[in-house]
Amino acid sequence: MARYVLDRGSSEPLYQQLAAALRQEIEEGRLPPGVAFPSERKLMARYHVTRATVRSALGVLKQEGRVESEHGSGSFVRDPKAERRRVEARAVGTARPRVGPAEEPGAEHSTERAFKIQGLIGDVTRRIPVTPWVAELLQVAPGTVVLVQEGTGIDVTGAQILARVWLHPVAEEKAQLREEELSGFWLPDLLKLKGLPGEEGEDVVEASMPTPHLKALLALPDGVPVLQLYRVMREQEQVVAVIESHLPGDMTALVFPRVPEGF
Repeated sequence: MARYVLDRGSSEPLYQQLAAALRQEIEEGRLPPGVAFPSERKLMARYHVTRATVRSALGVLKQEGRVESEHGSGSFVRDPKAERRRVEARAVGTARPRVGPAEEPGAEHSTERAFKIQGLIGDVTRRIPVTPWVAELLQVAPGTVVLVQEGTGIDVTGAQILARVWLHPVAEEKAQLREEELSGFWLPDLLKLKGLPGEEGEDVVEASMPTPHLKALLALPDGVPVLQLYRVMREQEQVVAVIESHLPGDMTALVFPRVPEGF
């Protein structure tokens, strides 16, 4: 593959062009994960650019999570796959988000505390129309106004997460749920307390680039996608809720345990 050539007549800044050139070398494997990045002096000589241009280009790659620096050792190509958390897919969204350390195993607490969200960031409960995609999963008409709970934090799986729970109107009526009951409680846990476990269903996984709002909430570097997992919770044939979870794509590997045939 021919080396990327910088176009000094282009309106695109040189540092962005250099970042694109180095990004291409990483993606094509000529700068594999873990290897030392070329020194600033070598890059200056190779591409005939200033030190400021090199540093700006490296800054772009660091922001994207492609390069990391070690004090006294220089810069290295980062291997995001090596740092990914292996998260069991069926655990995502069913556990309450939290911030801070997990509770001590075996700690004694009341039933109420067991289901209370500890420091959930941005806990919001509201009624909004469902999107066409969620309407399909929830099995309601597009635009139906339903109860939604949203929160960001650290799931007990250890993953930074944004989670939304879309509650089916039939399930809300069956549970005789009052909105004030959701203050500080994770909706799936509250449904269990009311006898609607909704443990049957299926998972749907998508990958996409985050919206600016989602990117800010999860503190994602530029160019990092999100994994979107939709868990459809059912009680027999009736959809109870859809749990929508968003996780950083560069730091998460979803694991789906295989089920033996005949089970």
